[in-house]
Amino acid sequence: MSRLLTPIDVVGLRRKARSLVVLDGDVSLLRRHRVLLLAVRSILENHTAHITTIVRHGAISAILQARTRRSRPERELMALASYGPDQRYPSDHDMWFNLLESHVVQGARDRIQRLYATLDNQHADLAEIFRQSGYAPFSRQLLLRLDGPDWDQGTRLATMSPQTRHDVWGVHQLYGQITPRPVQLAEAKAARDWMLPLSTPWERVKQRAWVQRHNEQVVASLRIQSGREAHVMRLLIQPNARDEVPDMLRFGMSQIADTLPIWLVLRDYQEDLLWSAQDLGFQPFSEQSLLVRHNVAFIRRPAFARVLEPNHEQGSPIPTIVPAANKQARFYAPPKRHH
Repeated sequence: MSRLLTPIDVVGLRRKARSLVVLDGDVSLLRRHRVLLLAVRSILENHTAHITTIVRHGAISAILQARTRRSRPERELMALASYGPDQRYPSDHDMWFNLLESHVVQGARDRIQRLYATLDNQHADLAEIFRQSGYAPFSRQLLLRLDGPDWDQGTRLATMSPQTRHDVWGVHQLYGQITPRPVQLAEAKAARDWMLPLSTPWERVKQRAWVQRHNEQVVASLRIQSGREAHVMRLLIQPNARDEVPDMLRFGMSQIADTLPIWLVLRDYQEDLLWSAQDLGFQPFSEQSLLVRHNVAFIRRPAFARVLEPNHEQGSPIPTIVPAANKQARFYAPPKRHH
Protein backbone atom coordinates (compact mmCIF):
# COMPACT_ATOMS: atom_id res chain seq x y z
CA MET A 1 0.00 0.00 0.00
CA SER A 2 1.32 3.45 -0.90
CA ARG A 3 1.95 6.19 1.65
CA LEU A 4 3.32 9.72 1.82
CA LEU A 5 7.06 10.14 1.52
CA THR A 6 9.09 10.51 4.73
CA PRO A 7 12.61 11.92 5.28
CA ILE A 8 13.98 8.37 5.63
CA ASP A 9 12.73 7.52 2.14
CA VAL A 10 14.67 10.40 0.60
CA VAL A 11 17.92 8.45 1.06
CA GLY A 12 16.78 5.86 -1.47
CA LEU A 13 16.04 8.53 -4.09
CA ARG A 14 19.67 9.58 -4.43
CA ARG A 15 20.44 6.75 -6.82
CA LYS A 16 19.38 6.79 -10.45
CA ALA A 17 15.84 5.67 -11.20
CA ARG A 18 15.50 2.59 -13.35
CA SER A 19 12.48 4.18 -15.06
CA LEU A 20 11.15 7.74 -15.10
CA VAL A 21 8.14 9.22 -16.89
CA VAL A 22 7.40 12.97 -16.73
CA LEU A 23 3.67 13.69 -16.97
CA ASP A 24 3.62 17.48 -16.62
CA GLY A 25 3.89 19.15 -20.02
CA ASP A 26 5.16 22.51 -18.79
CA VAL A 27 7.79 21.00 -16.50
CA SER A 28 9.16 18.75 -19.21
CA LEU A 29 9.54 21.71 -21.58
CA LEU A 30 10.76 24.52 -19.32
CA ARG A 31 13.15 22.68 -17.02
CA ARG A 32 14.49 19.27 -16.16
CA HIS A 33 12.47 17.33 -13.65
CA ARG A 34 14.53 16.48 -10.56
CA VAL A 35 12.85 13.82 -8.46
CA LEU A 36 15.04 14.26 -5.38
CA LEU A 37 14.62 18.03 -5.13
CA LEU A 38 10.86 17.85 -5.56
CA ALA A 39 10.65 15.10 -2.95
CA VAL A 40 12.49 17.25 -0.41
CA ARG A 41 10.27 20.21 -1.28
CA SER A 42 7.09 18.17 -0.78
CA ILE A 43 8.28 17.10 2.69
CA LEU A 44 9.12 20.68 3.68
CA GLU A 45 5.66 21.81 2.50
CA ASN A 46 4.02 18.96 4.42
CA HIS A 47 2.62 17.61 1.14
CA THR A 48 0.32 20.58 0.50
CA ALA A 49 1.33 22.30 -2.75
CA HIS A 50 3.40 19.30 -3.88
CA ILE A 51 2.75 15.71 -2.91
CA THR A 52 5.01 12.65 -3.18
CA THR A 53 3.79 9.12 -2.45
CA ILE A 54 5.81 5.92 -2.37
CA VAL A 55 5.09 2.20 -2.54
CA ARG A 56 7.55 -0.59 -1.75
CA HIS A 57 7.63 -4.25 -2.68
CA GLY A 58 10.80 -5.95 -1.54
CA ALA A 59 13.79 -4.38 -3.25
CA ILE A 60 11.56 -2.47 -5.69
CA SER A 61 10.10 0.94 -4.87
CA ALA A 62 8.13 3.46 -6.90
CA ILE A 63 7.05 7.05 -6.31
CA LEU A 64 4.38 9.38 -7.68
CA GLN A 65 4.77 13.16 -7.65
CA ALA A 66 1.95 15.67 -8.22
CA ARG A 67 1.23 19.33 -7.61
CA THR A 68 -1.92 21.08 -6.46
CA ARG A 69 -3.00 24.00 -8.60
CA ARG A 70 -3.33 27.35 -6.88
CA SER A 71 -6.77 28.11 -5.45
CA ARG A 72 -8.37 25.31 -7.49
CA PRO A 73 -9.57 21.83 -6.42
CA GLU A 74 -7.24 20.20 -8.97
CA ARG A 75 -4.03 18.22 -9.01
CA GLU A 76 -1.71 17.50 -11.90
CA LEU A 77 0.57 14.50 -12.09
CA MET A 78 4.20 15.45 -12.51
CA ALA A 79 6.20 12.20 -12.64
CA LEU A 80 6.23 8.46 -12.06
CA ALA A 81 9.51 6.76 -11.17
CA SER A 82 10.67 3.34 -9.99
CA TYR A 83 13.87 2.24 -8.26
CA GLY A 84 15.53 -1.12 -7.80
CA PRO A 85 17.34 -3.80 -9.77
CA ASP A 86 16.41 -4.27 -13.41
CA GLN A 87 14.60 -7.38 -14.55
CA ARG A 88 12.97 -7.75 -11.14
CA TYR A 89 9.27 -8.06 -10.39
CA PRO A 90 6.83 -6.45 -9.83
CA SER A 91 7.07 -4.47 -13.03
CA ASP A 92 7.01 -0.69 -13.29
CA HIS A 93 3.47 -0.72 -14.66
CA ASP A 94 2.17 -2.77 -11.71
CA MET A 95 3.74 -0.41 -9.19
CA TRP A 96 2.52 2.69 -11.01
CA PHE A 97 -1.02 1.34 -11.26
CA ASN A 98 -1.01 0.89 -7.48
CA LEU A 99 0.20 4.48 -7.08
CA LEU A 100 -2.48 5.86 -9.40
CA GLU A 101 -5.21 4.07 -7.44
CA SER A 102 -3.93 5.49 -4.17
CA HIS A 103 -3.59 8.93 -5.74
CA VAL A 104 -7.27 8.93 -6.64
CA VAL A 105 -8.26 7.91 -3.11
CA GLN A 106 -5.99 10.53 -1.55
CA GLY A 107 -7.39 13.19 -3.87
CA ALA A 108 -10.95 12.36 -2.81
CA ARG A 109 -9.97 12.69 0.84
CA ASP A 110 -8.45 16.11 0.14
CA ARG A 111 -11.59 17.22 -1.76
CA ILE A 112 -9.78 17.32 -5.10
CA GLN A 113 -12.36 17.37 -7.88
CA ARG A 114 -10.18 16.89 -10.98
CA LEU A 115 -6.92 15.04 -11.62
CA TYR A 116 -4.86 15.82 -14.74
CA ALA A 117 -1.98 14.19 -16.59
CA THR A 118 -0.16 14.87 -19.86
CA LEU A 119 0.89 11.68 -21.63
CA ASP A 120 3.45 11.90 -24.41
CA ASN A 121 3.03 9.69 -27.46
CA GLN A 122 6.33 7.93 -26.71
CA HIS A 123 4.71 6.58 -23.53
CA ALA A 124 1.63 5.20 -25.24
CA ASP A 125 2.05 1.93 -23.33
CA LEU A 126 0.85 3.75 -20.19
CA ALA A 127 -2.49 4.67 -21.74
CA GLU A 128 -4.13 1.44 -20.55
CA ILE A 129 -2.97 2.01 -16.97
CA PHE A 130 -4.55 5.46 -16.92
CA ARG A 131 -7.72 4.18 -18.56
CA GLN A 132 -8.18 1.53 -15.89
CA SER A 133 -7.59 4.20 -13.23
CA GLY A 134 -10.49 6.29 -14.58
CA TYR A 135 -8.57 8.84 -16.68
CA ALA A 136 -10.07 9.83 -20.02
CA PRO A 137 -8.53 11.91 -22.85
CA PHE A 138 -10.23 15.22 -23.55
CA SER A 139 -7.83 16.77 -26.08
CA ARG A 140 -4.51 16.38 -27.87
CA GLN A 141 -1.81 18.96 -28.39
CA LEU A 142 1.06 19.27 -30.83
CA LEU A 143 4.49 20.51 -29.75
CA LEU A 144 6.52 22.54 -32.24
CA ARG A 145 10.13 23.55 -31.58
CA LEU A 146 12.08 26.53 -32.86
CA ASP A 147 15.83 26.68 -32.32
CA GLY A 148 16.46 29.79 -34.41
CA PRO A 149 13.97 32.31 -35.88
CA ASP A 150 13.78 32.58 -39.66
CA TRP A 151 13.52 36.33 -40.25
CA ASP A 152 13.66 35.90 -44.03
CA GLN A 153 9.90 35.49 -44.07
CA GLY A 154 9.43 39.15 -43.13
CA THR A 155 9.81 41.45 -40.15
CA ARG A 156 6.29 42.82 -39.73
CA LEU A 157 5.08 42.54 -36.14
CA ALA A 158 1.53 42.57 -34.84
CA THR A 159 0.33 45.41 -32.65
CA MET A 160 -0.22 43.86 -29.25
CA SER A 161 -0.35 45.42 -25.79
CA PRO A 162 0.51 43.88 -22.41
CA GLN A 163 -2.39 42.15 -20.72
CA THR A 164 -3.95 44.00 -17.80
CA ARG A 165 -6.48 42.91 -15.20
CA HIS A 166 -9.22 44.55 -17.31
CA ASP A 167 -8.50 42.09 -20.17
CA VAL A 168 -9.07 38.94 -18.10
CA TRP A 169 -12.77 38.65 -18.91
CA GLY A 170 -12.11 39.36 -22.60
CA VAL A 171 -9.53 36.57 -22.76
CA HIS A 172 -11.95 34.20 -21.05
CA GLN A 173 -14.62 35.05 -23.63
CA LEU A 174 -12.13 34.43 -26.43
CA TYR A 175 -11.29 31.05 -24.90
CA GLY A 176 -14.98 30.14 -24.83
CA GLN A 177 -15.44 31.10 -28.49
CA ILE A 178 -12.68 28.95 -29.94
CA THR A 179 -12.57 26.00 -27.50
CA PRO A 180 -14.89 23.02 -27.98
CA ARG A 181 -17.46 22.48 -25.28
CA PRO A 182 -16.09 19.08 -24.06
CA VAL A 183 -12.67 20.66 -23.52
CA GLN A 184 -14.20 23.52 -21.54
CA LEU A 185 -16.05 21.08 -19.30
CA ALA A 186 -12.85 19.11 -18.68
CA GLU A 187 -10.70 22.15 -17.88
CA ALA A 188 -13.39 24.08 -15.95
CA LYS A 189 -11.58 27.39 -16.37
CA ALA A 190 -12.79 30.62 -14.84
CA ALA A 191 -11.96 34.21 -15.73
CA ARG A 192 -9.50 34.53 -12.83
CA ASP A 193 -7.42 31.66 -14.25
CA TRP A 194 -6.17 33.99 -17.01
CA MET A 195 -4.71 36.45 -14.53
CA LEU A 196 -0.92 36.61 -14.43
CA PRO A 197 0.55 35.49 -11.09
CA LEU A 198 2.53 37.94 -9.04
CA SER A 199 6.22 37.59 -9.89
CA THR A 200 8.57 36.70 -7.04
CA PRO A 201 12.39 36.66 -7.00
CA TRP A 202 12.49 32.92 -6.28
CA GLU A 203 10.00 31.95 -9.00
CA ARG A 204 11.75 29.78 -11.58
CA VAL A 205 9.14 30.28 -14.33
CA LYS A 206 8.27 33.76 -15.58
CA GLN A 207 4.91 34.35 -17.27
CA ARG A 208 3.96 37.19 -19.62
CA ALA A 209 0.89 37.86 -21.76
CA TRP A 210 -0.25 40.25 -24.48
CA VAL A 211 -3.61 40.88 -26.14
CA GLN A 212 -4.89 42.43 -29.34
CA ARG A 213 -8.18 44.33 -29.24
CA HIS A 214 -10.68 45.28 -31.92
CA ASN A 215 -13.59 47.55 -31.00
CA GLU A 216 -12.89 46.98 -27.28
CA GLN A 217 -13.02 43.23 -27.80
CA VAL A 218 -10.07 40.87 -27.31
CA VAL A 219 -9.48 39.04 -30.60
CA ALA A 220 -6.10 37.43 -29.77
CA SER A 221 -4.11 36.46 -26.69
CA LEU A 222 -0.44 35.49 -26.61
CA ARG A 223 1.12 33.95 -23.50
CA ILE A 224 4.80 33.10 -22.94
CA GLN A 225 6.31 31.07 -20.11
CA SER A 226 10.06 31.40 -19.70
CA GLY A 227 12.25 28.97 -17.80
CA ARG A 228 15.93 28.23 -17.46
CA GLU A 229 16.04 25.88 -20.43
CA ALA A 230 13.31 27.00 -22.86
CA HIS A 231 10.26 29.19 -23.56
CA VAL A 232 6.69 27.99 -24.12
CA MET A 233 4.33 30.03 -26.32
CA ARG A 234 0.54 29.67 -26.55
CA LEU A 235 -1.79 31.59 -28.85
CA LEU A 236 -5.56 32.12 -28.79
CA ILE A 237 -7.01 33.90 -31.81
CA GLN A 238 -10.40 34.33 -33.42
CA PRO A 239 -10.94 32.53 -36.75
CA ASN A 240 -11.49 35.78 -38.68
CA ALA A 241 -8.05 37.05 -37.59
CA ARG A 242 -6.01 34.00 -38.61
CA ASP A 243 -4.19 35.99 -41.31
CA GLU A 244 -2.27 37.81 -38.57
CA VAL A 245 -0.92 34.64 -36.95
CA PRO A 246 2.61 34.96 -38.44
CA ASP A 247 2.84 38.59 -37.27
CA MET A 248 1.73 37.63 -33.76
CA LEU A 249 4.26 34.81 -33.56
CA ARG A 250 6.98 37.20 -34.72
CA PHE A 251 5.88 39.61 -32.00
CA GLY A 252 6.25 36.85 -29.42
CA MET A 253 9.71 35.93 -30.67
CA SER A 254 10.76 39.58 -30.50
CA GLN A 255 9.97 39.58 -26.75
CA ILE A 256 12.58 36.85 -26.13
CA ALA A 257 16.10 38.18 -25.76
CA ASP A 258 18.07 34.93 -25.29
CA THR A 259 18.77 32.03 -27.62
CA LEU A 260 16.91 29.31 -25.72
CA PRO A 261 14.59 27.02 -27.70
CA ILE A 262 11.00 28.17 -28.17
CA TRP A 263 8.11 25.71 -27.91
CA LEU A 264 4.76 26.42 -29.52
CA VAL A 265 1.79 24.47 -28.15
CA LEU A 266 -1.17 23.94 -30.49
CA ARG A 267 -4.31 22.02 -29.58
CA ASP A 268 -5.93 19.61 -32.04
CA TYR A 269 -8.62 22.22 -32.80
CA GLN A 270 -5.89 24.72 -33.80
CA GLU A 271 -4.41 22.72 -36.65
CA ASP A 272 -5.07 25.56 -39.09
CA LEU A 273 -2.26 27.50 -37.35
CA LEU A 274 0.28 24.80 -38.14
CA TRP A 275 1.22 26.07 -41.60
CA SER A 276 1.79 29.61 -40.41
CA ALA A 277 4.05 28.35 -37.62
CA GLN A 278 6.06 26.12 -39.95
CA ASP A 279 6.68 29.05 -42.30
CA LEU A 280 8.50 30.77 -39.42
CA GLY A 281 10.71 27.75 -38.71
CA PHE A 282 8.70 25.87 -36.08
CA GLN A 283 9.05 22.12 -36.59
CA PRO A 284 6.68 19.45 -35.23
CA PHE A 285 8.35 17.59 -32.38
CA SER A 286 5.80 15.34 -30.66
CA GLU A 287 2.16 14.90 -29.69
CA GLN A 288 0.65 14.68 -26.24
CA SER A 289 -2.66 13.46 -24.87
CA LEU A 290 -4.36 15.49 -22.14
CA LEU A 291 -6.08 13.26 -19.58
CA VAL A 292 -8.54 14.10 -16.82
CA ARG A 293 -10.24 12.15 -14.07
CA HIS A 294 -13.24 13.62 -12.25
CA ASN A 295 -13.55 12.90 -8.56
CA VAL A 296 -16.96 14.50 -8.10
CA ALA A 297 -19.69 12.12 -6.87
CA PHE A 298 -23.32 13.16 -7.21
CA ILE A 299 -25.58 12.59 -4.19
CA ARG A 300 -28.83 10.87 -5.04
CA ARG A 301 -31.94 12.43 -3.53
CA PRO A 302 -35.57 11.28 -3.66
CA ALA A 303 -37.42 12.87 -6.55
CA PHE A 304 -40.94 12.31 -5.13
CA ALA A 305 -42.57 14.44 -2.48
CA ARG A 306 -44.15 12.89 0.59
CA VAL A 307 -47.85 13.56 -0.01
CA LEU A 308 -49.35 10.87 2.22
CA GLU A 309 -47.58 11.88 5.41
CA PRO A 310 -49.06 14.76 7.41
CA ASN A 311 -47.11 17.96 7.28
CA HIS A 312 -47.43 20.17 10.31
CA GLU A 313 -47.03 23.75 9.26
CA GLN A 314 -45.32 26.00 11.69
CA GLY A 315 -45.23 29.76 11.67
CA SER A 316 -42.07 31.77 11.14
CA PRO A 317 -41.54 35.42 12.15
CA ILE A 318 -41.81 38.09 9.47
CA PRO A 319 -38.56 40.04 8.97
CA THR A 320 -39.17 43.34 10.74
CA ILE A 321 -37.28 46.08 12.47
CA VAL A 322 -39.40 45.57 15.59
CA PRO A 323 -37.41 43.65 18.25
CA ALA A 324 -38.39 40.00 18.61
CA ALA A 325 -39.07 40.47 22.30
CA ASN A 326 -41.73 43.07 21.49
CA LYS A 327 -45.32 41.88 21.53
CA GLN A 328 -45.91 43.59 18.17
CA ALA A 329 -43.85 40.93 16.35
CA ARG A 330 -46.22 38.89 14.20
CA PHE A 331 -45.85 35.31 13.05
CA TYR A 332 -46.69 34.24 9.55
CA ALA A 333 -48.12 30.87 8.56
CA PRO A 334 -48.96 30.09 4.93
CA PRO A 335 -52.71 29.65 4.36
CA LYS A 336 -54.00 26.14 4.06
CA ARG A 337 -55.52 25.09 0.77
CA HIS A 338 -58.44 22.68 0.60
CA HIS A 339 -59.10 20.77 -2.59
